[in-house]
Amino acid sequence: MEQHNGNKLQFAKKVGCDEKTLRLVFDKNQGMTMNLFFKIAHALKVEPSELIKDLKIDFENDI
Repeated sequence: MEQHNGNKLQFAKKVGCDEKTLRLVFDKNQGMTMNLFFKIAHALKVEPSELIKDLKIDFENDI
């Protein structure tokens, strides 16, 4: 999103979703659908796997 200088409205238009949706996902940690995940990757011009390559999940602390 750096190429949009943090402008969520401009980025939302490129993704094809509402700006409020992006605010909820990025600012309020709301979950997202796989469809939105793929749209974001496409808007960023990266492979989806690139967005999660360093993701670590600690299953021992899950309920």
